[in-house]
Parts: sequence; C-alpha cells; structure tokens
Amino acid sequence: MDKMTKVGILGAAALIGVGLAALSEERIRDFVKEKVDAGTLSMEEGKALAEDLVSEINKQRLSLEKNVVEKIHTIVLKTDKELSDLEDRIKELKIKELEAALEKMKNQQKSAE
Repeated sequence: MDKMTKVGILGAAALIGVGLAALSEERIRDFVKEKVDAGTLSMEEGKALAEDLVSEINKQRLSLEKNVVEKIHTIVLKTDKELSDLEDRIKELKIKELEAALEKMKNQQKSAE
C-alpha cells in the first residue's frame, strides 16, 4: 500500500470522527434546547448539561479515533508484511525458473556436443 493511500485512509477516518462529533453535538444542543424550552431545565442547567455532554462526546470521539487509527496502522503493517513476503516468494520462484532454464540450456548444449 503506497504512502498516499495510507494517508488517505487515516484522513478519512479522522473526518468521519469529526463528522460524527459535529452531528452528536448538534443533537445534544437541540435536545437541551427542547428541555429548556419545555421548562424542564433552566438556561444555566441546560448550558452546563450541554457542555458536559459535548465534552464527554469529544473524549469518546478522541478515544474512538485513536482506536481506529491504531487498527488501521496494524492492518497497514500486516498488509505491508504480507506484500513483502509475496514479493520475496515471487523472486524465489523466478530464480528457480531461471535456474531450471539455465540447467536445461546446459543439458541441451552438452547434448549438442
């Protein structure tokens, strides 16, 4: 996997996290506004509740982003290792094919003499 693809995947994961956090924050603020409008919460209580909930969501988002990035990093490392192993195996097979072809040519040359 090339470096640009890796960066693209990590960037997409970060954008997803930011998008989810923004969506959640908007929903929290709407919920709190409804409670304040209904008189269930005072303006100060609503503001404090919204700040607490947004703070908690941001902590959870950061934790989720960290976990996603770690998982992606692990997968990328594993994929890089597997690709490297495949490249090594292909090289080994090519060497064996070339050695067999060389041996065949030597045998043909000996037969011709």
